[in-house]
Amino acid sequence: MVGVMMARMAAERVQRGQELSRLRALVDAYARRVAPAVLGQQERGSVSSALGVWLLLAACASGARGSDRAALEEALGCSADEASRLLVAFVADPPHALHAGIALWVAVDDATEALSAWTRGLPRQVQSGFMPTAAQADAWAERETLGLIRTFPASIDETTRIVLASALATKVEWEIPFDVVPAADHWGPASPWKGTVSKLLWDDGAARRAMIARTEAAGLVAVHCAVAREDLTVVSVSAAPEVDRASVMAAAYAVAATVCGESGGERCSLYDLPLGPGHSWEISEGEVRAAVARARLERITAAALPAWHVEGKLELMRSAAFGTAPAVETLRTLIGPRPDDACDAVQAAVASFGRYGFEAAAVTTLTAVAAALGPRQRAMQRSAVLRFDHPFAAVAIAGQPGDATGALAGLPLFSAWVAEPVEPED
Repeated sequence: MVGVMMARMAAERVQRGQELSRLRALVDAYARRVAPAVLGQQERGSVSSALGVWLLLAACASGARGSDRAALEEALGCSADEASRLLVAFVADPPHALHAGIALWVAVDDATEALSAWTRGLPRQVQSGFMPTAAQADAWAERETLGLIRTFPASIDETTRIVLASALATKVEWEIPFDVVPAADHWGPASPWKGTVSKLLWDDGAARRAMIARTEAAGLVAVHCAVAREDLTVVSVSAAPEVDRASVMAAAYAVAATVCGESGGERCSLYDLPLGPGHSWEISEGEVRAAVARARLERITAAALPAWHVEGKLELMRSAAFGTAPAVETLRTLIGPRPDDACDAVQAAVASFGRYGFEAAAVTTLTAVAAALGPRQRAMQRSAVLRFDHPFAAVAIAGQPGDATGALAGLPLFSAWVAEPVEPED
């Protein structure tokens, strides 16, 4: 009997691992697809969580019918039934570094039998109940984002009929804190950030955590991986200044996949590059002691990055790429649509990269409101020092470099476009 139970438990662990690996691939594909729509709304610094949106689409898919179901399946990249299974697997076992919450609130008059039946099919971790006050919704956002977002991004009042929301948050510490160095010593000659901050973050052990890579989307890029104790990695990717933001972000997702042991970026030898300054590095050459005569050695000796803080808000209904319109329509159908309903889908996100760690959060909401208030306003060795001294992309992923053992290793949690630096902590 014990043997049978152990075999069943082992089989369940294998199945869950397969489901989480599948979810990672689907969210990664969704994140890459919506990245241009994100950047199209956030003109300077950008931050978002594609995962936060994908989870809500997956929740709505089980209640959708007809063309709405088909549209949601296209956005999700899988069937509604599979999305429901993956949602259950994720909320039961999210990445260790990530706090995740989902809530469903409905006005008393809109609590239909159809809605109740759908709610019973959602994962038990989904909080559900009647519509809170605006203050209570703010308190939920603050609690579920570990204090990083204190205001619920959607308005809640007596006209709000239904709200489905997700909250994701992480607060992690680097395995090795950064040093700080004078910024003036490490800006490139053409850096647009000269004079903006006095200090930069400095990683003089970057040999294991940095590289110059060839990418299909953005050509040669500088790459740095900041590794947290809590099994999370922030991958920073800097391309030539003339490369457009969407291409750099696409390259960042590709490199993030490389970090987790998949294809997506190709490490470039320093001997294939000219000596002197590049768009995000400086390459030098000199003689060192070597065990093998005439051996060609190379290493990234250090990386200089700015500390940064980005806040952003997305209006998800502005682009069909997000797939939120059929999700909100599904919610309206479950409570009984009214001709005067005003629908909305928004995400508020924040992220900070500093000397000692990284923190980020996102709250995503789908709402239907009874329209009455009008629109809402909301040998020879070559060495390189990498310089992230102009706008660049960053992607926070679950897992650590070279470790693809976890089913969610490489799952993109948050992405950011760093448009300007901030002073690091003392």
